[in-house]
Amino acid sequence: MRISVIAGILLVLIAIILMGDTIAPQVTILSPAVPDSVSYDQGKLLIVSVDKATVPNLLVGTQWSQTRYMDLAPVVEKQNFARNFYKFFDTTTTLQELIYKFRYYSSYSIPETLTFAYRDSVTIRTLWTMPALTKLAQDAQGPEVLGIVLTIQGWKDSLYAPVYDDPNSDGRALYKLHTQLIPGNNRIYLGAIYRKDQATEYATNYIAGYLAIEDRKSHFHNSSLEQSCVTCHDGLPSADNGNSMKADCAVCHKTFAGSTYLHSPVEMKECGSCHTWSAEKKVVTLTKSVPDLCYDCHTEKKGAVDSSASMHPVAGECLTCHSPHGTNFRHQLKTDVYTLCTACHEKYTLNHPVGKHPVRFAKTDKMFEDISCVSCHNPHGSPNQSMLKVGGGRMAICLECHNN
Repeated sequence: MRISVIAGILLVLIAIILMGDTIAPQVTILSPAVPDSVSYDQGKLLIVSVDKATVPNLLVGTQWSQTRYMDLAPVVEKQNFARNFYKFFDTTTTLQELIYKFRYYSSYSIPETLTFAYRDSVTIRTLWTMPALTKLAQDAQGPEVLGIVLTIQGWKDSLYAPVYDDPNSDGRALYKLHTQLIPGNNRIYLGAIYRKDQATEYATNYIAGYLAIEDRKSHFHNSSLEQSCVTCHDGLPSADNGNSMKADCAVCHKTFAGSTYLHSPVEMKECGSCHTWSAEKKVVTLTKSVPDLCYDCHTEKKGAVDSSASMHPVAGECLTCHSPHGTNFRHQLKTDVYTLCTACHEKYTLNHPVGKHPVRFAKTDKMFEDISCVSCHNPHGSPNQSMLKVGGGRMAICLECHNN
C-alpha cells in the first residue's frame, strides 16, 4: 500500500514537471550568434524561430533610455518634485534601472541606482510605492540641492503575430525582428505573453566604436543559416558559393531606416555607395577605408581636419562617434554629445571651464539647442587653440554669448 502511494506521488511529480516543460517558451535566436555581443549600429536585426504551440504570439521587450535634468533651486520646484518626476515616465513601459545624482554648487552627489529585472514588470506606479523613491523625494528637498540628473532605462513590450513558417522545423514560426538599441548594455527579451519569467534573453553592447565587418565574429551572409534561405530568396551569396550578392539589402536591413537621423545613402537605399561584396573574404566590405570613404562626400570635414592647428585625435576615425547608417541623435552621433565627450574627457563633467558654467541641460537666448561641448569646441579640429570655434584667445569664445 505504502509503495503504491509513493508511486502515485512520483507520477504526479513527473506530470507536473512535464506540464512545466510544455508551457515553457520555446524561442531560439538563429541570428546573430550569441557570441556577437557587441553592436556598432543602433539597429539590430534578429532572426528568431519560435514553437507555435507554446508561443502563439511573440512578446518582445526592447529597451528605452532617457536622461533628464530637474531644476530644484527654486522652492516651488522642490514642492512640485513628485508631479514633475512622474511626467518623465511613459506609463505603458516598465523599468530596468533608475540612476540619480544631485547637483550642488560645485559637484554632484555619488550616483544612486535602483535596478529591476524584466520579469518584475515595475511601472512608475509600482515604483511610487517603494521606500527607495520616498527617500529620493525627501533628499530632493535639501536646501543645498540645485538640481537632479535622472537616467532612466526600461523596457517597452511589442507583440508580434507569426507571418512565416520556419522552413527547417515543423510546428515553428520564423520571425524577422527589427530592433533599436540604446547606447551601452542592452537586454532584449523574447517569449510568450504573461510568461516573462521564462523569456529568452539576448544581450548586446552598443558602443561608440567601430570594427571592420570582416573582422567581426559572426556573419549571416554565406553562413549555414543563409544557405537555408536561398531556396526562396534570390541573390544571396550562398546561392553563388559566396562569389557575389545581388539581393536588395533594404528588404531585410530596415533596422537602419527606423532611426530619426539617417545617412543619405541609407535614406536613398544606395548601399553600394559605401559597401561591396568581397568574393575573396566572403563578406560585405567597404569600398574604401575610413576616413577616405567619408571624405568623398564630406569634403568640408577633410578641409577642416587638414587645416587644423589643434586637431581632435579621433577626427579621422569617423565611425567612433558617428553611425554610418542612422541614429536617434543629431548628426548621426552614436549617443549625445556630453556622453561621447566625457567618455574620454572625464574631468570635464561639470562647471567647465570655470565656476558654475553648465556643459549640458542649459540654453541661452542666442542658441537654439542645449549648451554642450560643441557649443565652444569644433569636434573635428580648429585653427585655434583647444579646438575653439573662434580665435582671439580664450575670452573670445566667452564673448560669443556674454557680450552685454
